[in-house]
Amino acid sequence: MNIVNLVLRQGALWVVATILFLTLLFLPRTAVYTEGRAGSYEGARYEYSFKEHVQQFKGFFTYIKENKGLGDVMDGYSMTTNIVRTFNKSMKIALPALVIGLFVGVAKGIFDYRSRNRKARFLGEPTTRVFLSIPDLFLIIMTQIAIMTAYEWGVMPYMRVFGDSMSVIILNIIFLSIYPVFYIANITYSSIRDEQGRDYIVTAFSKGTPPIQVLYRHVLKNCYPKILSHTNTITLYTLSNLFIVEYLTNYRGAAFFFLETVASPDVFAVGQPNSINVFGAAGYIILFTGVIFLSKLATGVGKNMVSPLERG
Repeated sequence: MNIVNLVLRQGALWVVATILFLTLLFLPRTAVYTEGRAGSYEGARYEYSFKEHVQQFKGFFTYIKENKGLGDVMDGYSMTTNIVRTFNKSMKIALPALVIGLFVGVAKGIFDYRSRNRKARFLGEPTTRVFLSIPDLFLIIMTQIAIMTAYEWGVMPYMRVFGDSMSVIILNIIFLSIYPVFYIANITYSSIRDEQGRDYIVTAFSKGTPPIQVLYRHVLKNCYPKILSHTNTITLYTLSNLFIVEYLTNYRGAAFFFLETVASPDVFAVGQPNSINVFGAAGYIILFTGVIFLSKLATGVGKNMVSPLERG
């Protein structure tokens, strides 16, 4: 596939996806309240207004034009600066997790395949299936408890598991990479297994090619396009899991603050609008969908490089 065509197609998809997300974000949040005696609350109902929905869009772009950005947060700091700062903070743990998930996952898949008929096979594919079935939430909480317990018992030195320290960053990278590693390992194992018995493998063995060379030079070369096609899947999972990881470790990145921007207020009064921070949420949506766009673009370029069919 031509790289220019790939960029244009994925760019168009990114624009469409961003508009759809913003359309959902800008849904009118006005409610019609039913009052009882003395103004007491009895109930509420939602009434959609297309005119108000369109006005939300117009108001958003008008606000950006007039304020030359998303406005100020506090002490002169713009909301745009704060969004970019927290987004970069989240990418410090998300991007390394994606790289680890892809490369370590491929290595784990190769190990699973090569150890399938050995005594150590219980460390291979069965462990992959086990970790794929365990919820990440459970693993994160148990790891935090284990670290704090080990410190209390004097087994290991003090390590912070909440906040912004380097130990928390490393732990968050590990937490985010757990599922991608075993997901890619499972895909790699299945891809290699599906290549068994193919004619090119039989031919390579008949020429006396060692099994290790057949695996790395021939089999994996045909597996890479299938493996790379799942890059977008692990990107989506990592971004969605970012909310859980940042919340449980109090790591105040983009996912943490995005959750705050779209959260409904804890209390409300009859007649009071149930509003959210749409400007901050819109900024985060554009950046997160941009990451997905870059992931799709990288996947397409990677497949174009390793697969002659894609180049054709």
